[in-house]
Amino acid sequence: MPRPPSPIGAEDTLGDIYYKTYTEEKRGEAPHVPVWSLKHKDTFVEFGACRDWFLGTFPPDEVNRQRARNHVGLYRAYIVGEANARAANHQIVREWHTMYKERAGFQKYRERLLKEAQDFEQM
Repeated sequence: MPRPPSPIGAEDTLGDIYYKTYTEEKRGEAPHVPVWSLKHKDTFVEFGACRDWFLGTFPPDEVNRQRARNHVGLYRAYIVGEANARAANHQIVREWHTMYKERAGFQKYRERLLKEAQDFEQM
């Protein structure tokens, strides 16, 4: 009896193979170890490294959960997720800007106090 064709294609990456061969029965409790070809010298300036990171980041059950959504469900999840991420990013940027201004003000205050302490010691 001939073997059924393999679901693994010639162009598949290690990550593709990892997700296609995952079964909860075999590896459900095993720790998720991202499968990618990133190297220490890689940065997220290059598309390939970014794509590799994205494709290997999520555990297989999450990939399967998202794969099971219909198009409307995926679209809604994307819109809600992006809106929340962007709103959080906006707040983080606002807080960083405020923290920077507060730090600059504190540095000036510290320098003034140190100068006053020196002046006092000289008196």
